[in-house]
Amino acid sequence: MKLAIFSLFLLLTTTQGKSDFGTIEITISETSSEQGVVQVLIFNQEEGWPESLDQAWKMMTLPIENKVAKKTITDVPPGNYAITVFHDHDEDGEIRKNKVGYPLDSFGFSNNPSLLFGVPSFSKCSKRVSADVTTQFDIELR
Repeated sequence: MKLAIFSLFLLLTTTQGKSDFGTIEITISETSSEQGVVQVLIFNQEEGWPESLDQAWKMMTLPIENKVAKKTITDVPPGNYAITVFHDHDEDGEIRKNKVGYPLDSFGFSNNPSLLFGVPSFSKCSKRVSADVTTQFDIELR
């Protein structure tokens, strides 16, 4: 009986403080100015990547300070996440594009992949977020 109570005590004390969620820290650098904001879409699935507002896991607007935008998100369920961002100079929530469809506003993707062959895939931009771990996403605008 004493062994069972001791085992239960050990189980409770070793799991105490653990979380089923992870944390994401986002840092967006290389903004051309402090004017405007940075628009962020976070996806936890390939469907809708990289532009669908309806299929994004989370959407947010970040202020720019010292040409950098930062955000920490807690209570993130474990899984794969990819992030797309753009510098919204006029704060209208829409990325400006030229006649061919290429963005005029600075933009970026998590993992800073090559854009030589077009929009990178969700898998190239995604990182695994695990429970009780902070996952850093450093994104450079282009």
